[in-house]
Amino acid sequence: MYISKTFNFEDIPTKLKDILKNINKDNFKKFRWFQEKAYDILDIFLFDYAILSKKEAEVIIAAIIAFVVKASTSNKEIMLLYYVPLIITPYFRNNDLIDIIESPNLKAFIYDGIDDINYVKFLNKALNEETVIKFESGAKLIPYNLKKDDIYSARRLSNKSSNSLTFLQKNEIIKTYRKFVKGVNPDLEMTFELKNAGFGNVQDIRGYFLYEDSSGERYTVAIIVEHIKNMGDMWQYTQEYLSSVISTLSDYDKIEESYVEGYLSDYLEEVREIARIIADMHIKLSYIDKEDFAKRNVEISDVEEIVKSIKNNFTKLLNFVKLSTFDEQITSMIEEIIKQQEFLMSKLEEFKNSAVLGKYIRCHGDLHLEQILKTEEGYVIIDFEGEPTKPIEMRRKKISPLKDVAGMVRSFSYAAYAAYFNYLNAKGKFQDEKIEKALLWWERAVTETFVENYLELVTREAPDIIPDGENFDKALAIFKLDKALFEGIYEVNNRPSWFRIPLKGILECIEDLKLEKHGSEVNYG
Repeated sequence: MYISKTFNFEDIPTKLKDILKNINKDNFKKFRWFQEKAYDILDIFLFDYAILSKKEAEVIIAAIIAFVVKASTSNKEIMLLYYVPLIITPYFRNNDLIDIIESPNLKAFIYDGIDDINYVKFLNKALNEETVIKFESGAKLIPYNLKKDDIYSARRLSNKSSNSLTFLQKNEIIKTYRKFVKGVNPDLEMTFELKNAGFGNVQDIRGYFLYEDSSGERYTVAIIVEHIKNMGDMWQYTQEYLSSVISTLSDYDKIEESYVEGYLSDYLEEVREIARIIADMHIKLSYIDKEDFAKRNVEISDVEEIVKSIKNNFTKLLNFVKLSTFDEQITSMIEEIIKQQEFLMSKLEEFKNSAVLGKYIRCHGDLHLEQILKTEEGYVIIDFEGEPTKPIEMRRKKISPLKDVAGMVRSFSYAAYAAYFNYLNAKGKFQDEKIEKALLWWERAVTETFVENYLELVTREAPDIIPDGENFDKALAIFKLDKALFEGIYEVNNRPSWFRIPLKGILECIEDLKLEKHGSEVNYG
């Protein structure tokens, strides 16, 4: 950016508002943490800031940046806040460059400072000394130190997350919540409470930072947690495992179900343990008696809410499919779903009037295979912030634990088809019915094992938090359907080549609503 006004490097702290106003707006879209890439950025401005450090050749700023955005299909403007640590220096450094300041007598570089060692050291010192950082508006960044420790180095850990993960030292990560949202982030809240409840399959927390404005409203800026040495998440592990299985099975002219069963034993052992851990998580969450966590009875309004969500998303999905054309297989699936619409709507009304959902508790909220780390000692569940596109008050709401169960079941389905699509792409094939059938056998066996082992522990230790008998199957089908419809809307708009995965899930949920099986197969005594 070129700024015609003359100023020197030492003037930068007093010129921050002008500097931010002149940044190329679209430069922010290259960053993984910026979630509104599909929106037009109409304006950006400095909402609030604190000068953390000012040296001869470096200024470190804790900036809260406001983005005014608008969807191309809408006239509505939205203002969103992001927490962005900024490093401004006259020296070129790395690839996290946001923009370049150029004026008649100055050239300086603006960087995303999230991984900068000096920024990280500043946070570490503030946490250890519990130093409150004052912002320009009068707001405060308040550190909460739970354990004494120190930081020796910093580097970027991963770009997969919509948040930013910076590796601090051998056993710690600082997790920064870029999207600035009012309230205590559920990730902090859930991890802290589960650890206190004796649940060992989560990260330990060393400390955290809350931004508190002049009215007392709080925002979670960052937490510092234990780094779990791991072999990858269960999604990665499952894809590698399925790739190996497919490679072997593809040599057969004909695949029998028994062949697939021969490769299942080790993986099913892992699924049993994961089901046990998730069940234990829900049991321990149900025992927490704090107001924001204590289990509660399900109200008719709760049932109406999920039924309304399904109906709205069903209508929305059908409206989206009208805008596109699909191949014969997808078209056939859509036609079958439309045929089942009347049955589905009547079943939803029946469910609304007679539903038994157990209890509502705090849950993970966005549980799937990527949220489970595989370690040498077992498994660790991460990322308790819920669906990041939803407001925090929605993510903190209590819900049936079957939402998490449904998330895992849908994730197994996605894993099977992701492996299948990878195989087809590698072989240059359009389809391979024998491999697809084998993966469907795998999906069914894994899903049944997961659900049955989850049920076994929960019905023994906390039977009131889930519905019993045939009500379990109906309720699980409802939560799976809600998830599959949400997936369908996403895939048809963003990844149409995967659209058949949620369509298959929707059809299976409709069939589930016609059948009840666990009530007769599982002993609830």
